[in-house]
Amino acid sequence: MGKKRNAKKSGNKVTGPVKLLPQTRTELSALVDEVFKRCTKVPSATAPNAAQEWAEYTEIFQLIQNIRNLEKDVLLPSYSREEQIPTFMSWLKEKGVKISGVEISDFGNQGFGLMTTEDLQQGVEVIDVPLEAMMTEDTARKSYLGPLIERDPILQHMGNVSLALHVLGEYVNPQSPWQPYLRILPASYSTTLYFSQDEILGLKGSPALEEAVRQFRNIARQYSYFYRILHSLPEARSWPIKDYFTFDAYRRVSFSGDFGSRDKETWAVSTIMTRQNRVPTKGASGQLALIPAWDMCNHEQGIYSTDYDEEKNCCVCLAQKDFKKGDQFTIYYGKRHNVELFLHNGFVEIGNENDSLAIKLGVSKNDPLHDEKVALLTSLGLPSSGSFMLIPGLHPISPGLLAFTRIFCMDKEIQDWMPEKPAEKQDVQEKISLDKWKDDGEKAKGLLHEDCDVGTTVQDKTWRFLHTRVSLLVRAYPTTLEEDQAALPALKDNEAVIRSLLMCEKMILKDAMTYLSALLPK
Repeated sequence: MGKKRNAKKSGNKVTGPVKLLPQTRTELSALVDEVFKRCTKVPSATAPNAAQEWAEYTEIFQLIQNIRNLEKDVLLPSYSREEQIPTFMSWLKEKGVKISGVEISDFGNQGFGLMTTEDLQQGVEVIDVPLEAMMTEDTARKSYLGPLIERDPILQHMGNVSLALHVLGEYVNPQSPWQPYLRILPASYSTTLYFSQDEILGLKGSPALEEAVRQFRNIARQYSYFYRILHSLPEARSWPIKDYFTFDAYRRVSFSGDFGSRDKETWAVSTIMTRQNRVPTKGASGQLALIPAWDMCNHEQGIYSTDYDEEKNCCVCLAQKDFKKGDQFTIYYGKRHNVELFLHNGFVEIGNENDSLAIKLGVSKNDPLHDEKVALLTSLGLPSSGSFMLIPGLHPISPGLLAFTRIFCMDKEIQDWMPEKPAEKQDVQEKISLDKWKDDGEKAKGLLHEDCDVGTTVQDKTWRFLHTRVSLLVRAYPTTLEEDQAALPALKDNEAVIRSLLMCEKMILKDAMTYLSALLPK
C-alpha cells in the first residue's frame, strides 16, 4: 500500500545465500557493533542541537553504507511481480479470500493496485479476507522464530518488529506456505529509508527531516541488535534468515497501525510499515497483520470502507464510492497528514484535507508562572511541551495551538482562567487537584475557541508570538513556495515527492501568515 517501486522487468532471479569470507564477516561484525554502540548511547542531559544531530546521523549513515558495501553480494531472491500474479490469485482462492469486480494492474508511479473489471456501486462488498490468510503476530510466534520472539524483550513488546522478521524469515524459506504472497510484494519502496543523504538534506525546514533521521537511526539500531543475536544464537545456525539478514533485506521488509489506518514503526521494515494494520483478536487488544489482496489497494481521499467482521473473523472491504469499469479501485487510508503519508507510505497528497504542520512549543521551567500554566494546560488536556498544529484553510490555528499560545502569553491574567481549587482539605497533598480541575474547567475550555475574549493584552501578544514563529518557520526553508512550484514539473521520483511535501507545508504557512498578518495590532 502506498507508493512502491516495481521490479517486474528484472524477471525471476533466485539465488542462494552467499557465505561471506571470515575476514569480511569479522570486519562486518565490528561495524555492526559500532552502529549498535552509537544508536544506543545514553543521551546527554543537554538536548543536542540540529547541527549535532545531523553530524551524528551522518556518521551512522556512513557506517551503514560501509556495512551495505560488505553485504552487497548477499542478495534476496527476486521475482517478476507480474509473472507471480496467476500463482498469487490461485493462492488467494485456496485461502478463502473472496475478490469481486477487481483485478491486479500496474498503475505506473503508484505501483501495482486494483482495477475494476465492472461498474461497482458504493457499499458493494469487493474484498473479503479471512484471518487464516493473514500474516500476523500470531503466525510469527508459530514460525521457527517463535522461541526467539517469546524470550526477546523487544520482540515481545514490538509486534511490528517481530512481524518484520517473520516476513523476512518466510521470504527466504523456499518451503514457506506464504511464498505466493511474499513474491508479489514490491522489491523496494519510496520511503525515506531508501533516500540518499542529499535527498534527506532536501527536507531542510520540514518537520519530516527530524522524523526521517530518527526513523533511520531506529532501523539501524534494530538491524544491529538482531544481527548480533542471529550470529550469536546457537539455534540460529540452521535458520534460513541468518544468512540473508542484511541491512538492505531488513530495510526492505516497523510501525504499528490501527485497523483502517496506517500509523507508526527496510524491505522487511518497509513492507510492514506500508502494509500493516491492527486486527481484532478475541480476548485481547488485537494484533498487527498483513492482509493479502486488500493491501494492494492504493489511497484516495474519501470515507472509511473497510471493517473487521468479528463473527466471520475476516476483513471486509466495500467500495467507498461508485466506480466505473476500468477505474482504479481505491480505499481511504484515514486521517493522516502529509508528513505521515510521506514517511510511512512514500507519497504526498496535494490538497490533503487532513494535512497539518507541527510547531514545537513548550513552557519554560524558568517561567515564574510555570506551575499555573502547566496546571491550566493539563485541565484542557494539552501538554506543557510538544507539537501543536497549523492546519490548511482560512482558520489555520488549531484549537490546541491557540489555547497553548494564549496561556503561554498570560501573566497575572492567568488567575482569571484557573478552575477553582476544591475547598475541602485533602488527605493526600494536592493529589486530586488536577483531576478536580479537569472536571471543573468549563471556563478554561473557551480558550480553545477563536471568539473567546481573553482581553486585548493577551490577544495581541498571542498574535505577535504566532506571527513571529510562523515567520521563522518560513525562513527555515531554503526555497520559496513559488520556486518549488516552478521546479516541480521537471522533478521525478524522490525529488518530486520531497518538493511536493515542502509545497504543501509552505501553503499551510502561507495561509497562517495571511491570517495572522490581518490580526496583528496596528
